Amino acid sequence: MRWLLALLAMLALVPAARADDAKLFKAGSGGAIILSTVAEMMVATGMCSLGDREDWQKVVAAVDRRYRFCVTKDAAWSGLMEDFKPAEAKAKAEGSSRSWGSFAIESLLGTRAAEARAMGMMAYCAKMPWKLILVPGAATAEAKAEYMKANPQATTLEQGLAFFSYIRDLGSNTAWVEAPCDKDFWPEFK
Repeated sequence: MRWLLALLAMLALVPAARADDAKLFKAGSGGAIILSTVAEMMVATGMCSLGDREDWQKVVAAVDRRYRFCVTKDAAWSGLMEDFKPAEAKAKAEGSSRSWGSFAIESLLGTRAAEARAMGMMAYCAKMPWKLILVPGAATAEAKAEYMKANPQATTLEQGLAFFSYIRDLGSNTAWVEAPCDKDFWPEFK
């Protein structure tokens, strides 16, 4: 009889585990895109001498706070830290508040910086409309029109700028950090 109760208890956990897996996959996938982009912005800020790296560090800090907030609401979110367990243990022992965002950025920055150095500063700084992306207010209608005239193949400029703006806003408009974590880790991209 005990084995039957144990089996029923395990079966009851399966749907919850699947739901946790789905939300962790969605949050982790979003994090891979967002944090990889933040790492690229940090590298471009330094290499191309544009914008303020602090804008992107604020995003990392917001992700760290969001992670800690969500874990206090539901321990399943700690699954996002799976690749960084040793770093998390060390940070906690040191009294640091660094978490998922910081550890992910640290691992991504080396890769992004090496890619940029391999490309060379001139080529790297010319590969994207960095000024429009990195300098708040630089993406004026005139600047975008000028860029499109020089780069008519860049058909997704507006969508790209909206995405980079969304990511920058994660660090400046931090109301999302303490929003309910029951459905999604990231705020909706509009």
